[in-house]
Amino acid sequence: MNIFNINGYDLDDTQISAIKSDAQNTLVVAGAGSGKSLTILGLINYLIKEKKYKENEILVISFTNEATLSLHNKILDLGYDIESLTFHKLGIKLIGNNYSIVSNNYLNYCIDEYFKSYISNNKNRFNLFKNILYMDSNKVFHTYEYNNLKSLIITFINLLKSNNMNEKNIATFYNKAFFNEKELLKIILEIYILYKRELESTNQIDFNDMITLAIDKVKDNKLPYKHIIIDEFQDTSTVRFDLIKEIIKYTNAKLFVVGDDFQSIYRFSGCNLDTFLNFNKYFKDTKTYYLKHTYRNSNELIKVSTSFIMKNPKQLRKYIISNKNVDKPIVILFNFKLKDIINHIEDPMILGRNNKDIEGLNYDKKYTIHRSKGLESTNVIIVNSDNIPNKVKNEKILRYVLNDNDYIIHEEERRLFYVALTRTKNKVYILVNKKMSPFVKELIHDYKYYIDIRYK
Repeated sequence: MNIFNINGYDLDDTQISAIKSDAQNTLVVAGAGSGKSLTILGLINYLIKEKKYKENEILVISFTNEATLSLHNKILDLGYDIESLTFHKLGIKLIGNNYSIVSNNYLNYCIDEYFKSYISNNKNRFNLFKNILYMDSNKVFHTYEYNNLKSLIITFINLLKSNNMNEKNIATFYNKAFFNEKELLKIILEIYILYKRELESTNQIDFNDMITLAIDKVKDNKLPYKHIIIDEFQDTSTVRFDLIKEIIKYTNAKLFVVGDDFQSIYRFSGCNLDTFLNFNKYFKDTKTYYLKHTYRNSNELIKVSTSFIMKNPKQLRKYIISNKNVDKPIVILFNFKLKDIINHIEDPMILGRNNKDIEGLNYDKKYTIHRSKGLESTNVIIVNSDNIPNKVKNEKILRYVLNDNDYIIHEEERRLFYVALTRTKNKVYILVNKKMSPFVKELIHDYKYYIDIRYK
């Protein structure tokens, strides 16, 4: 029996080499459509059939409920019942059910409560927010400016906590900041303290608190794991990574992680890409393997998309090959409506940068680009490409809580556009409406031999 045949698919040489790794810690660098899930399934089969691991000695972690359920069902199809968890479920397993975990809306509520008080008591205080403070409070909370400010504060606090920082760090940032930033940092500090007190007074925790608590509880749990497998490792935050290191400290489990730095699109949710790019800096006895075959994209699309993403300086160079060719796999359509083309394209997936780009579309196969990661379709249609790259307001102050100091303009948006381009097995159709996105201009200028341009 061939243990490297998974559900009728023979694993390729690069997948098998990674699976047979004898290192304590293994990083598998994958490309879009390179068979990450098959590699994980192949490893599980190898560990149980060849290395005689018990099912309860293997832990599989992924990042979303959908991805975890999908992977768990594939493992069940192999005949194994392996524990497959999100970090959220892993945290609950370790801390028990003694805590109430708040939704993201709770921080939103605390910020509203803070500003209701702030507007009443600080009208004479110099601040950055005079455009929202000198109006009736009932109007403030429905303005575009206020929602932008609130979104920025929520992002800042979530990044702060996901990087294992606290109010002491905000005080340090304050001492380094310019005058206008000091005003905003002071407000963020006051909101952070309010939020923390509200959680403590109601005996509640948020997601990052839960992971931090779970780190402390690892030593109290007799965990059976001998092998930990993490999918989409490029999306790991600092606190999540600290939890894995703590589990390994007490179990001496081997670590096998799979991911694609080209598809790291959660920077503003706390992703620390450095743990992926410099894996051997964090662990001793490490081996890195590259999956070189893609079973989704054509060679032509690989050439364009790889060249496009490598304009980000902090990416690992990959050499990916395919057994398929598609002439001019990118079609740019000027002034076309979705209804003009939808019935002429086989099995299309419709992608938009934001929820509002796909709202109202009477079609089942639609996600935002963020939600499309891991999915594929025969063809892809990108609607409202004018919104890519998306402009992030007031991003400068987030440098204090982001993991990298050298911010590259549109770095995250470039990776997001790469994800959109590589969901297709055949062609990707890009609808251009009122204005051309900088990325579309770049495609036309740099890759004209691979682009089909049509005007209505």
